[in-house]
Amino acid sequence: MRLFWALALTVCVAAGGHAEPQSFMAYDFQFEDGSVFPELRVAYETRGKLNAGRDNAILLVHDASGDRHAFDPIIGPGKAFDTDKNFVITVDAIGGGGSSSPKDGLGQDFPRYTIRDMMAAQHALVTRGLELTTLRAVGGIAMGAFVSLEWGIHHPEMVRSLLLLIPSPKAEPNYQLVIDLMTSVIALDLEWQGGRYTHNPVEGLRLAGMAHYPWSVSAPYLDRLPARRLAKELEENARSFANWDANSLVLRYAASRGHDISVPFGGDMTMALSQITAPTLVLPSVSDRLFGLDAARRIRDGVKQAAYAEIPSDLGHRAARAGPGTPERDFIDRQIRAFLAKLE
Repeated sequence: MRLFWALALTVCVAAGGHAEPQSFMAYDFQFEDGSVFPELRVAYETRGKLNAGRDNAILLVHDASGDRHAFDPIIGPGKAFDTDKNFVITVDAIGGGGSSSPKDGLGQDFPRYTIRDMMAAQHALVTRGLELTTLRAVGGIAMGAFVSLEWGIHHPEMVRSLLLLIPSPKAEPNYQLVIDLMTSVIALDLEWQGGRYTHNPVEGLRLAGMAHYPWSVSAPYLDRLPARRLAKELEENARSFANWDANSLVLRYAASRGHDISVPFGGDMTMALSQITAPTLVLPSVSDRLFGLDAARRIRDGVKQAAYAEIPSDLGHRAARAGPGTPERDFIDRQIRAFLAKLE
């Protein structure tokens, strides 16, 4: 695969104290299915400074519906991802945020990208754009953990540790079913027009967000939630989905739906996981109904240097994105700090 690169800074600085958003251009980017994209844009931000050895970089990858700001609350001086010590890179995966996506104009003609394509684009950014030869850590949430596993499998010489929040080595049938339900709901919106719409099918997106919501939490959580709070959370999830371009959302979840780290190894999951040589922190949520404990334990058992801890929470899949001051956030913060400290 032939890639040429260029870096371009945007003309405005992001609000709220964020780093300056930047773009990396990968020219003639070849996707896993063989198609070639003339100019693939990868949006990213960096915080902190590279040390003299250029070996203190940490790459963080968001979940399926997130963007490069997913880790913002735990990045900064003295935080879990301490920018006094680390050069932290946050990136928008292909298909959303500021990176190349269907909403740029191609719509249904945008390439059917995969999780491994996301990793390949990020590898181009890190090696050709930022000219780094090693990463102190690669970390991700859910879909971002998919991507992080691919880093550890295909670039073990470069990745010195992995941090996996609510991970799985593949999309399990229940997760696939939820995605099928979401995309079917979007397709039922008359505005959808087979994905060749002139008006974004917002109502379909809203309903898809509502269909997704109960799977993102646990039954005990729903049982303890007051009716008014439940209505608010449903509306918030509906609104977050409606903010997406429909084709971008559908293709993003399609990439997650089809993921399986064992595919390049003839379906041998044990062989795939055995490629990972880096110390790996595995943090599933005990109540996750999308990425269950069995999936996380399979990673734990298949990776040579795995540290494992279950997030005690009834927030389900949402535990990894719990707010400041919550027990879940405190637990995750302690685990990450302790894990990274052992690598110093």
